[in-house]
Amino acid sequence: MGDFNTDLLVPLSTRSRKLLDLVESVSLHILPLQATHHNIEGEDTWLDLILTSNPDLVHSHGQVPAPGFSHHDLIYLSYVLKPPKSKPKVLRVRCFGRMDGRRLCEDAAKISWDELTTATSIDDKVTIFNAQLQALYDTHAPVRKFKLKRPPAPWMTSEVRMAMKRRDRALAKFRRRRTEENWTSFKVARNRCNQMVRNAKRRHILENITSASSANIWKFLKTLGIGSEKNKDFQGTIALDDLNRHFSASAGIDHHVKSLTIEFIAGLPKPDIDPFQFSPMTSDDISKIILSIRSNAIGYDKITRRMITTALDHLILTITHIINFSFSTNMFPSQWRKAYVIPLPKILNPNLVTHFRPISILPFLSKVLEACAQTTVQLYSFTTFVEYIAVRFQTLPQHYYRTP
Repeated sequence: MGDFNTDLLVPLSTRSRKLLDLVESVSLHILPLQATHHNIEGEDTWLDLILTSNPDLVHSHGQVPAPGFSHHDLIYLSYVLKPPKSKPKVLRVRCFGRMDGRRLCEDAAKISWDELTTATSIDDKVTIFNAQLQALYDTHAPVRKFKLKRPPAPWMTSEVRMAMKRRDRALAKFRRRRTEENWTSFKVARNRCNQMVRNAKRRHILENITSASSANIWKFLKTLGIGSEKNKDFQGTIALDDLNRHFSASAGIDHHVKSLTIEFIAGLPKPDIDPFQFSPMTSDDISKIILSIRSNAIGYDKITRRMITTALDHLILTITHIINFSFSTNMFPSQWRKAYVIPLPKILNPNLVTHFRPISILPFLSKVLEACAQTTVQLYSFTTFVEYIAVRFQTLPQHYYRTP
């Protein structure tokens, strides 16, 4: 919708033909209007256009003269919004809503970690920790199945919920006693509830499109059914095994180039610095890092952020022991290296494995261990090391820059 600076009242002109061909090539439709730009001298022109991808969803459109501040008419469009209905899903989640936090913390304080502290392997320590923590939450917040019929309504308020309860009570009363008075009371409560729902939806839409970036506005509009719908059912055309092989395959490094580079670096004089060692972390530092990570993604070990933070005071010493043991032994737990890989499409309608990029969902404590190494500036990337070598010796072998 806007001024295209092309007069469509002259459809045979070069500019008009190019614009009409472009609109047709992208499967858009121009809604009919009269002349929208009024010239003081000369004929009026149709410059302001309304384009839509689906004219069937247009409820009404038109133009209104605005001679007080513009030679252009104001154009308007009323669009029928049909938010997509999600299919019911069966989810398995922990019931934190009815959990007694005080009793959970009391039982967490009674857990014996002797077996964990005496374990000699980092993997054994993580296995024992996960088993104890899951057993704790299986008692206080067990995993249950429930059917999700529709996503939560973001526009729902306490006033709307109260109006819905009044409407339902009035309907139940009418069903018990089918009198004219009860039917009238129900209609009043129903109409009042419908009006509150419409107003709440309008406020929600207005709040999300006011003072928001263009990207966020389009993301919100897509939730209302506006815009192109992505093809989410790609499993029927692309095998998951093919995606797995594509994501797990790598270009690799030429072994000859690799050996030459290693030999060159090994032959350089060693700088006079102390050997690298990780420094142990304190419980306070690890606690701050845990609380600073906001991700609620559930990793391979099924340990969520909420399961850690709810009983953090009783778990922090054990977590600190595991992280410091990992630093002292230079071993990263194998369970924390496993990730759920989710394929995300790069284009609108993907049909090749190259049209996807992988997103890895790591365990929560894996992110904590990584942040501990990074926050204390204990771990430097290989790129930083190479840059140090280049600056220190002002040279690098030519084959290092060669791509395989």
